[in-house]
Amino acid sequence: MKILFINPILGGDYSALDIAITSLATFLNQKTRHKASILDFTFHRKRWKKHLHNWINKHNPDIIGMSSNTLYMQYIVKIAKEIKKNYDLPIILGGYHASQYPEKTLNIPEIDAVCIGDGEYALTEFLDKLEQDKSPKGINSIWCRHNGKIIRNKRGCFIQDIDELPVPDWDLWQDLDKYFYYLGMIYVIGTRGCIYRCSYCDAHGIANSVDGRYYRIRDPKAYAKEISYHYEKYKNRNLRLVQMFDQIPTIDFNWLSEFCSEYKNLGLTKKIKYSMFSRIDHLDEKKLKILGESGCALLRVGIESGDTYIRKKIYKKEISNQKIRKIFRLARKYGIGFTAFYIIGGPGESRKTINRTINFSRELAAERSAFFVYKPFTKEGVSQILKHGGKIDEERWKQADNITYKAVVKLKNLSPKQIEFLQKKAYFFTFGKRLFKMVLKQNLYYFIHLFKYLHKGWKDGLDFAYLLPYYHIYGYENVSE
Repeated sequence: MKILFINPILGGDYSALDIAITSLATFLNQKTRHKASILDFTFHRKRWKKHLHNWINKHNPDIIGMSSNTLYMQYIVKIAKEIKKNYDLPIILGGYHASQYPEKTLNIPEIDAVCIGDGEYALTEFLDKLEQDKSPKGINSIWCRHNGKIIRNKRGCFIQDIDELPVPDWDLWQDLDKYFYYLGMIYVIGTRGCIYRCSYCDAHGIANSVDGRYYRIRDPKAYAKEISYHYEKYKNRNLRLVQMFDQIPTIDFNWLSEFCSEYKNLGLTKKIKYSMFSRIDHLDEKKLKILGESGCALLRVGIESGDTYIRKKIYKKEISNQKIRKIFRLARKYGIGFTAFYIIGGPGESRKTINRTINFSRELAAERSAFFVYKPFTKEGVSQILKHGGKIDEERWKQADNITYKAVVKLKNLSPKQIEFLQKKAYFFTFGKRLFKMVLKQNLYYFIHLFKYLHKGWKDGLDFAYLLPYYHIYGYENVSE
């Protein structure tokens, strides 16, 4: 069978390619008799319906698949309605939202099936049954409509040996060269899952929906070899940084040491830098030393708040300001910069706690600081909001389509608009320093590159609300600095 995966980005944020549907499509193409392709609306938002119809009419897929998260559901429903209005094609959803809320997802009339948890083997079996015109009953992880009834199959199990999965084929993305121009990055992942249960993150919800160990790791040497493969394949196509999507890759020193050693042995250290997520409490001088020596340019860390009560009691991160300061100093000793993530306007916040966050971010002076307005993704988060006298603005929440902008929570003493003002204040005090350094270093080229980036983005239908900030993060060599 032929399955078409759709990347339902209609809101304008082009900051990442979907590694989930890329991995699924690659698996189906390389490990099964089925054929998969990817349709991306990112650069076709203004004429997405025409783009959709042209693709379907040309390639004649048998089924449509989409990866879902809560913020994109409004677009997924819109796309599904357009498909159902014009074609007799079944639609299956996977991803965080569908996995955590399968009943709610199947209540959407246009959705025919959901895949809960890892999709490689469950989706293959589902496609086999569809091809043979057999009942999908008995396929673990799959819930679906069949002959007027809903089949709710048993829980599935996470794939434990993720080394058996193929290397994602990024050539499935028709606009890959545009992503390389605007972002300069290739996306890789050497682990799946996470052991933590942060109150604001919906990732752990999927762990409660599927059996088996949620956190799984690949062979670190094979992981480094995959990066080398991608580098050789894309090095002449504007590839400037490797973006690792692993949630907690620095938790185990032995695994990290093997990865860093292999990265160096493959000669990648002098060829291309990489960026990875980490937790501050996973880092020490020993780890930072091998990271810096192997080519780590940036560590992406969640500081969350400059207020210790908010960080520890609300967000469940038992990390002190002193520890954070120490790690920042040590990392810079080994040439590693930071992207620091902060949350503004969460449960229990006040103007005072948010200003503490702004002041702490100025003190840390990370190479990049990102301030996200709080979104209530988890039941625990919703409970915390109510407990501290806040409430969710349902109308704003329905319209939310990104994690960065648009506050959706009314706190006890702060309105959504006041929270958004404080976010702007945070960026004003932190971004100015980075901007000054860029202009000082690049001189006239800063303005030439900025003009080219914005002009090309305008021609490609991108949103200036994202183009302007993303240029200073991802544009040209800015991506690794």
